Amino acid sequence: MKSFFFFLFLSFQVFAQYSYVAPARLLGDGGTEIRGEGRLWNSTQRLDANGESVAYEPGESFSYLEGMFAASYGATKELQLGIRATFRQNTATIEEPAGSNRLETLSSSGIQSFGGEFKYMLEPVGNLYYALEGFYYHNPYSNKEKINNDNISNFLLGDDGGSFGVGGIVSYIHPNQNFFSVNVGYRRPGKELSPEIYWKAEAALAWTYVALVGGVEGVNSLNQDPYKTDPDNRPVFNSGGSSLYASLNRQYMAPYVGANIAFSKNWRVEGRYHSFIAQRAYDSGGMFTLALVKRLETDTRAKIEGSFKEYDIEASVAKVSPKKQFVVLNKGLSQNVEMGQRFDLYHFDYVGGNVLLARGVIIQVNSDQSVLQLTTRFSNKHEIKEGTVARGMVK
Repeated sequence: MKSFFFFLFLSFQVFAQYSYVAPARLLGDGGTEIRGEGRLWNSTQRLDANGESVAYEPGESFSYLEGMFAASYGATKELQLGIRATFRQNTATIEEPAGSNRLETLSSSGIQSFGGEFKYMLEPVGNLYYALEGFYYHNPYSNKEKINNDNISNFLLGDDGGSFGVGGIVSYIHPNQNFFSVNVGYRRPGKELSPEIYWKAEAALAWTYVALVGGVEGVNSLNQDPYKTDPDNRPVFNSGGSSLYASLNRQYMAPYVGANIAFSKNWRVEGRYHSFIAQRAYDSGGMFTLALVKRLETDTRAKIEGSFKEYDIEASVAKVSPKKQFVVLNKGLSQNVEMGQRFDLYHFDYVGGNVLLARGVIIQVNSDQSVLQLTTRFSNKHEIKEGTVARGMVK
């Protein structure tokens, strides 16, 4: 009875299967994810290659609006493949000619990039999940150099030459389904830019329908600009007064905050606001992103993850919390059940066989009972109830 009231007290700690997905967690075999995302950027000032601020003149501005579509597929349990395409519209207001107090509005729009990406998940270690990632995005345009003092023609859409990169991801998933992840990788962002190291650290407090997210990401240049030894021949482009494109050894840091809201099992909305600071050869500014995501992790993944396991302990469910977020098992310390141990819940009968329903982690244990917090739900075909079979493995 004591254990039952304990998990009732913790019932607000729900498992965040739908509101947030750790970066190192993959779709699994046959899973799919579709993402549509919009981004709005506004520059507040420019910074040169020495990190010195270059203020915009009164009335001048630079902004862009992007739309991105991405789709991912779980080719195997360990391998996830994806495609992505981005449309961008740049808008700038500049003083032309300089010192004339006459403002000109520039605009460029089109497909900024398209390409493919992958993630490969390594074997988890405890609550740590590992994945390798890579991508290649092609920019379907070729930038034309600025002609003399013409600040109107050939307004850039972005950096040309395409970009590619490889990196690694580590995600820590707490038994209460709170998260911390780190991404680090190498990127070649375009033919006119230096190779760079990209990085990101993100934490999330997650519940069933809401997740609060915060983190910081950035870029550190490797200072290998292709015109480093020949600066006089470096091409000059019309960037609309911004330092975002055709930069010289760019780098920046961008803290961000946001939230996810899940409104069904498979759909969620994600919002983020980034503030860009500590720049060199880049702009200061803010970026707001809003994404709509549909994620479907199929029962195929559950069958694979639940197949061919050699379980050490078999128990059964003695009690179920009202919201089915916690269950009490009829085994405890005397049967070698330990804190942090993982159990799988199965529907078992002689007709339907074994159906993997859910997975959880032991969060409290006494001599003859233990409390299992559910972390992942695989199937809703059968109800989790008293008598449901629980099978666990020694950590």
